[in-house]
Amino acid sequence: MQRQPFGNHGIPARLILCVIVLWMLPACSRGDVNPTPVLSPAATVADTPPPLVLDTTALENYTHSTNRFSLRHPATWDVVERPDGVIILEPEDRAGYSVVFKDVGQPYTEEQLNQYLVTFVAQNFFNEQVDFQPISQRTEPDGTVIAQFSSVDPNLGLTTSEVRVMQQDTIVFVIHMSAPEAIWQNTSAQLKLLADTFTPMNTEPEIPPVLPTSEPEWVLIGPKSQEFGFLYADDWDILEQQENVISVGHTDTDMIFTASKFRWPNAAVDSQAAKKAAQKHIEDLSATYDSVRSLPVEEFPVAEVTGATIDFLYTDDAKREIAGSVITAVNKGQMHKIVFTAPADIYDAALVWFNPMQRSFTFLSPDAIETEEP
Repeated sequence: MQRQPFGNHGIPARLILCVIVLWMLPACSRGDVNPTPVLSPAATVADTPPPLVLDTTALENYTHSTNRFSLRHPATWDVVERPDGVIILEPEDRAGYSVVFKDVGQPYTEEQLNQYLVTFVAQNFFNEQVDFQPISQRTEPDGTVIAQFSSVDPNLGLTTSEVRVMQQDTIVFVIHMSAPEAIWQNTSAQLKLLADTFTPMNTEPEIPPVLPTSEPEWVLIGPKSQEFGFLYADDWDILEQQENVISVGHTDTDMIFTASKFRWPNAAVDSQAAKKAAQKHIEDLSATYDSVRSLPVEEFPVAEVTGATIDFLYTDDAKREIAGSVITAVNKGQMHKIVFTAPADIYDAALVWFNPMQRSFTFLSPDAIETEEP
């Protein structure tokens, strides 16, 4: 699932190196998103700057005003605190690192933390103008999720970044470090040394856990053709149930989960059919909305077959940021598609519902499911 720089918050323009990644959370509720400037073809890249030389004997301690975390930084580097994090920049603007935190209200599984990272990077970095390119992603033994990627900064040119996502209690911390690609190899070790000084402190929850008064019952449902189905919570509404389409939603939160079956050219013989169908969904979204951003298509397991998936984000007609995923797979020569969406500011919480639903999706015999009218 892509975001662009936000409006002027009184931070110097040079801070764009780190600001892009830090302020996803407040920006999810704002509509004043400006497109990222694109380097003109005539722009020239400056000579390769010398690598950073970090004096580790001159580091200063920093503690965020909320006491959420502490870290150390070079005495000469600029420190800009925000309500939910901090940005620290090298004086010559060649590199920086930053921290942002959020109370997500619950402990996350490894899969949820991975999804948090994917959503975070996509909302803040992925669009055609910044030429986002993933490099690697892994999970450390302590549960920290780490990803590296490259992108084009309007001032610095091609940059390399590393993002770390970790959780203490219900607080998710994101550490981001970045430098021009030309000096990343000689600089990254020093930036990682600085990032390693990060220490979580007060992780008392801001959001009291909300416990349901009663557990919903999970019910198998499918389209009228009864050829596929999935489990959904019975406190959701059936929005549509046609011959080859079934859609359910949670009206209070605008979470929607839809599964459908349709014909696709050469689906039975084209090994790339699922990926093409997922990409077509993004193309159709882009024809409807101007601000669609998406991650690259990836393989994804669907029931007993290998399908494809793409995470995406767009601004709807009501100026809300909507996040979602499309999953496609071929079975018996027919294309099957799952799409689930939710407002971006609750998408991570929505995955608590979406993940069990998409995992339960299965291909059925017509007599294996009872349908009900909406």
